[in-house]
Amino acid sequence: MCEILTLIKDLGCVSCLLMKCPKCGHLYSKVTDTRITADATSIRRRRVCLKCDHRFFTNEISCVEYPIVIKRDNRKEEFDGEKIRAGLMKAFKKRSGIKEKVNDIVSGVLAEIISKYPEKVPSEKIGDMIMDRLRNSEPVAYLRFASVYKNFETAKDFALEFEQLLLDLPK
Repeated sequence: MCEILTLIKDLGCVSCLLMKCPKCGHLYSKVTDTRITADATSIRRRRVCLKCDHRFFTNEISCVEYPIVIKRDNRKEEFDGEKIRAGLMKAFKKRSGIKEKVNDIVSGVLAEIISKYPEKVPSEKIGDMIMDRLRNSEPVAYLRFASVYKNFETAKDFALEFEQLLLDLPK
């Protein structure tokens, strides 16, 4: 380890970091180029292994810590954005432009969760955020999502929600 640090110091390599070489497994590499993606969500680095001179790329993305989700029965669960995506995919089934719409809703919900609930978020709040986004933009998906979220047990439950939706829709 000391030999490597001496080598790094001798090379004048400030940007030598621990990053396992995919070819030889050596832990130290030199960063030769850094580029930020157009949407500024990740950094792509070109590296050279200090042992075998193999060139490779790494992508760095920021990690967000999401709050703990408090379920209706007071259980605590780690936040899982894929659950939101899966529920929306079911609600949008056989609709056009699904992926873009789902991605927009998921992004909006994630941003709202991060800004409003840094440590804990009730699962009902997540469901309400999704319902709010679906209500005016996608009424069919809204009804499908609502039937599961609100646990409709009869056709009457469905009809009441549909009537309320009709009253709320812009004319």
